[in-house]
Amino acid sequence: MPHRKPELTITSRLLIKAASATERWRPATQWAIAMASLAIVCAVDFVTGTQASLMFLYLLVAGLAAWSVGEREGLLFGLLVAVGGASVHHLQHVLHPEHAIPVTTELWNLFARIVTTGLVVILVSGMHGALRLERWHASTDGLTGVLNKASFHARMAKRIAAARGTDQGFILCYMDLDGFKQVNDRHGHSAGDDILRLFANAAVDTIREYDLFARIGGDEFVALLSIPSTGDGDHVAALVHRRISAILNRTGLPVSCSMGALVATADELDPLEAAIQFADSLMYEVKRSGKAALRIGRIDPAKSLTAPDSLEIESGMAAIASRNRRNRVMDGDRRAA
Repeated sequence: MPHRKPELTITSRLLIKAASATERWRPATQWAIAMASLAIVCAVDFVTGTQASLMFLYLLVAGLAAWSVGEREGLLFGLLVAVGGASVHHLQHVLHPEHAIPVTTELWNLFARIVTTGLVVILVSGMHGALRLERWHASTDGLTGVLNKASFHARMAKRIAAARGTDQGFILCYMDLDGFKQVNDRHGHSAGDDILRLFANAAVDTIREYDLFARIGGDEFVALLSIPSTGDGDHVAALVHRRISAILNRTGLPVSCSMGALVATADELDPLEAAIQFADSLMYEVKRSGKAALRIGRIDPAKSLTAPDSLEIESGMAAIASRNRRNRVMDGDRRAA
C-alpha cells in the first residue's frame, strides 16, 4: 500500500498549537499560570460546596501544567493539586459537620486523588514528549542531527521576515565537501557517514547557537548567520570557513570544504529560493577554481534577485585583508573554537 500522510484531527491540531505556544513560555511563567489556576479552582470548589464535584477541573489544571513543565515537575504539581483538593473538602467538612465523613474515607479519597492526578500527568507529559520527538524527527537530518532542508527553509523565512526593514546583515553559506566521493569509494560508506557527521559537528560548534545550519542533501550543507551589518560579512565568512577547514585537515583524509557566501540584508534576500541558488553558484565558482576555498558575493542594488546568473559577484577569494581585523562578531561566543 502507498505510504500516505496521516490526516490531522481537530485534537491533534490543537495539541500542535498548544505545544508551539507553551514552548515559548519561560519556566517562571509556566509555574505562575499553573499555581494561579490551581488557586482559582480551589476557590471555586470551596464556594460551590460539597455537593458538586469539580474533580475534572483539578485534573485539567494538572494536565495543562504537565504539558508545560514536563513529567517530573508535573508530578510534583499533581501532588499539590491532589492535596489542595483534599484540603478544600476537609475544610468544608469542618465548617459543615453534617457533611463530615470518616477519616479513613478522607484518606482513601486523598490516595485516589493522588493516583488519578499522577496518571493524568504521566499520560499528558508522555503525549507531549512524543509530539516533541516527532517534530524533532520531522525537522532533523537523520544522519547528522542538524536541520533538514524543509526545516531550514521554514526557519530561514521566519528569521528573514523578522529582520526586514532593518540594517541587520546575514551571511547565507552554501558548503560542499571536496573529495567526499573518493572517501566513500576508498574507505566505504561508513567512513563517508563519519565525515558528514564530523563536518556537521564542526560547523555547529563553529557558528553560534542561534544561527541556522542544515544538510540539504548528499555532502551539501547550508547555513544562515546573523551579523550586525553587512560590513562584517567578509571577515565572519572567512573565519567560519577557516575554522571548519582546520578541523577537516586534522582528519588526515583528503577532504576539504568549498564554500560560497552571500552577504546581504534581509530585504536583499528576496526571494529566498533565488538567494540560495545564488549562494550555490558562488560555491560552484570555487569548485571550478580549484576547490578548498571561499567566494563571497553581494547583491547588486540595481538588479533584482530573480536570476542569480545575472547578478554581479565580488571577485576574488575571501582570504582578504579582513583576516587582520579584530573579530567583533564571532569572538567571545561560547561555541566558537
